[in-house]
Order: sequence, then C-alpha cells, then structure tokens
Amino acid sequence: MRKVILLGLILGAAVSGLSLPLTGQREAFDASPAYYLTAAFLAGALATLPAPRFWWLAVFAVFLGEHAWYAAAYPDMRPWVLFGLVINAIVPTWWSAAVGALLVYLGARAARRYSQSRRPDVPREDRR
Repeated sequence: MRKVILLGLILGAAVSGLSLPLTGQREAFDASPAYYLTAAFLAGALATLPAPRFWWLAVFAVFLGEHAWYAAAYPDMRPWVLFGLVINAIVPTWWSAAVGALLVYLGARAARRYSQSRRPDVPREDRR
C-alpha cells in the first residue's frame, strides 16, 4: 500500500513537472489533451502495479502528487493549490489516472483467476 502511495505521488509530480519541458505549458491540464490524458493514464497504471488491489489509492496519490508539484515548484501558485484541488475534484481531470489504475487492477484480477483455474484438481486444504 505504501509503495502505491509513494509511486503515485512521484508519478503525479512527474506528470506536472514534465509538462513545461515537453509541452511548453506550466500546468499539465493546460497542455494538449494528448499529453495530459496519456501521462495521467500511465501514472495511474504504473502506480497501481505494486499492489493492484489498492488501485483507488493510486488515483488519489497521482492527483495529490500533481498538485504538490505545483505548490513546491511554483511559489506564486501556492494560494491557488487548494482551489485547484477543489476544482479538479469536481471537474474530473483525474479520470484518466483512474482508468489506468482500474485497468491494471482488473488485469491482475483476471490473471489471478485464470492461474487459479489452471491448477490441477487438488483438495483446497492441500493447495499452497
């Protein structure tokens, strides 16, 4: 769980931090939708990999990591960070991260079910 949170915070900050050098826009959600949606999707998916069942934590961590980057890197934006948290919670900018995280969770769940169905018929108490 801690790995998911830490990785989500780091990747969320990377989404925001790489926006200026890659797109020329200081705020990632002001960049082209192709950049922001793809970067947030990948951040959500990658943050979920250590523990897919905590996919929802990855979404929050990516979201908070993006805003933490703005607060740390741009002192002039600090008064707006709380406002941005509220607005971005209402306007679903975090959906692409949620889709990426959810797909990793569903993939891991399907893989686990498939691997369990491929086991030989052994009584349940003998499986380990």
